Amino acid sequence: MNAYYLEKEPVVVATKYPKLVTAMHQIEITSRCNLVCRYCPSPKLKRPKVDMDLATYKRALEWATFYVSRGTMQELNLAGIGESTMHPDFVEYVRLARDAVGSHTRIVLATNGLLVTDEMAEAVQVYNPRFYVSLHRPEKAGPAIEILKRYGLIDGVSGDPSYAAIEWAGQVEWFTSAAQGQTCDWMLNGWMMAMADGRLTTCCLDASGVGVIGHVDDPIGKAEIKPYELCQKCHLVVP
Repeated sequence: MNAYYLEKEPVVVATKYPKLVTAMHQIEITSRCNLVCRYCPSPKLKRPKVDMDLATYKRALEWATFYVSRGTMQELNLAGIGESTMHPDFVEYVRLARDAVGSHTRIVLATNGLLVTDEMAEAVQVYNPRFYVSLHRPEKAGPAIEILKRYGLIDGVSGDPSYAAIEWAGQVEWFTSAAQGQTCDWMLNGWMMAMADGRLTTCCLDASGVGVIGHVDDPIGKAEIKPYELCQKCHLVVP
């Protein structure tokens, strides 16, 4: 339940669950990371740290193509718990994503910048992925931002662990400074993420896999979304 306010009078809008997924919003091409940050669940990830294999990735992209063709998906995020640029076939995976979703769908991802080079940026420039650089390591993030600027690929930076921090719905010992009570876009819009091992989850915070609703090899378009365990501790509100 979520309350929307007009002239201080609450109007409660209830969403019926389960409901059909409308977008493959994220594909986690790797669950590995090259940093060990206290405020992130990655160092103690409860599921395998793997790179998404090509067959699994292509199947995940089939899901994305399905939703794009139906007009319910306008953006694909190639990030998850891990650092996407660590994937050994990162450039090729960006190319495959662009081929799958077409030129009008945004491709975005977040990176800590450690592996951003001129060679990588030049190689993916033609596919126009949009990068957000997290400020985990300023001495690395700064040069990465400048490189991505040169190739017209930077969309922004993130200092969320400091000024919009979360506890990952109780999965890490950290503080929460992010705005409370905002509606969860994942539940509201029916978004889904493909984990690096091919399982499908309903939430980008799902480090442990407790929100799994299926696998990329399931029949495309049949996945349903509903609130799950982490929603009870999340700073976001289920509509």
